[in-house]
Amino acid sequence: MADLANSNFAPHGPEVQRMIQRLEGFADGLGLDKALTRQIAEQVLADMPMRTDDERLMEARARMIVASA
Repeated sequence: MADLANSNFAPHGPEVQRMIQRLEGFADGLGLDKALTRQIAEQVLADMPMRTDDERLMEARARMIVASA
Protein backbone atom coordinates (compact mmCIF):
# COMPACT_ATOMS: atom_id res chain seq x y z
CA MET A 1 0.00 0.00 0.00
CA ALA A 2 1.42 3.38 -0.97
CA ASP A 3 1.86 6.08 1.62
CA LEU A 4 0.00 9.25 0.60
CA ALA A 5 2.85 11.44 1.82
CA ASN A 6 5.27 9.65 -0.52
CA SER A 7 2.91 9.15 -3.44
CA ASN A 8 3.33 10.83 -6.82
CA PHE A 9 -0.45 10.84 -7.14
CA ALA A 10 -2.48 13.05 -4.85
CA PRO A 11 -6.23 12.48 -5.14
CA HIS A 12 -8.20 15.64 -5.81
CA GLY A 13 -11.08 16.72 -3.60
CA PRO A 14 -13.83 16.01 -6.16
CA GLU A 15 -12.55 12.48 -6.78
CA VAL A 16 -12.42 11.75 -3.07
CA GLN A 17 -15.87 13.25 -2.50
CA ARG A 18 -17.41 11.25 -5.35
CA MET A 19 -15.93 8.02 -4.00
CA ILE A 20 -17.08 8.77 -0.44
CA GLN A 21 -20.61 9.47 -1.67
CA ARG A 22 -20.70 6.09 -3.41
CA LEU A 23 -19.37 4.33 -0.28
CA GLU A 24 -21.53 6.06 2.36
CA GLY A 25 -24.26 3.43 2.60
CA PHE A 26 -21.75 0.61 2.69
CA ALA A 27 -19.73 2.38 5.38
CA ASP A 28 -22.85 3.01 7.45
CA GLY A 29 -23.79 -0.66 7.22
CA LEU A 30 -20.37 -1.63 8.53
CA GLY A 31 -20.46 0.99 11.28
CA LEU A 32 -17.45 2.92 9.94
CA ASP A 33 -17.15 6.63 10.62
CA LYS A 34 -16.66 9.28 7.95
CA ALA A 35 -13.01 9.89 8.83
CA LEU A 36 -12.06 6.26 8.25
CA THR A 37 -14.12 6.14 5.06
CA ARG A 38 -12.29 9.22 3.78
CA GLN A 39 -8.90 7.75 4.71
CA ILE A 40 -9.66 4.52 2.86
CA ALA A 41 -10.97 6.40 -0.20
CA GLU A 42 -7.89 8.62 -0.35
CA GLN A 43 -5.55 5.67 0.04
CA VAL A 44 -7.30 3.60 -2.65
CA LEU A 45 -7.20 6.54 -5.07
CA ALA A 46 -3.49 6.99 -4.37
CA ASP A 47 -2.74 3.28 -4.69
CA MET A 48 -4.79 2.74 -7.86
CA PRO A 49 -4.62 5.89 -10.01
CA MET A 50 -4.88 4.08 -13.34
CA ARG A 51 -7.78 1.77 -12.41
CA THR A 52 -11.46 2.27 -13.20
CA ASP A 53 -13.89 3.69 -10.66
CA ASP A 54 -15.52 0.28 -10.29
CA GLU A 55 -12.19 -1.42 -9.56
CA ARG A 56 -11.35 1.22 -6.97
CA LEU A 57 -14.77 0.91 -5.35
CA MET A 58 -14.37 -2.87 -5.07
CA GLU A 59 -10.97 -2.40 -3.44
CA ALA A 60 -12.30 0.27 -1.08
CA ARG A 61 -15.15 -2.00 -0.01
CA ALA A 62 -12.72 -4.86 0.63
CA ARG A 63 -10.55 -2.58 2.79
CA MET A 64 -13.64 -1.34 4.63
CA ILE A 65 -14.64 -4.91 5.47
CA VAL A 66 -11.16 -5.58 6.86
CA ALA A 67 -11.27 -2.32 8.85
CA SER A 68 -14.62 -3.23 10.38
CA ALA A 69 -13.47 -6.64 11.61
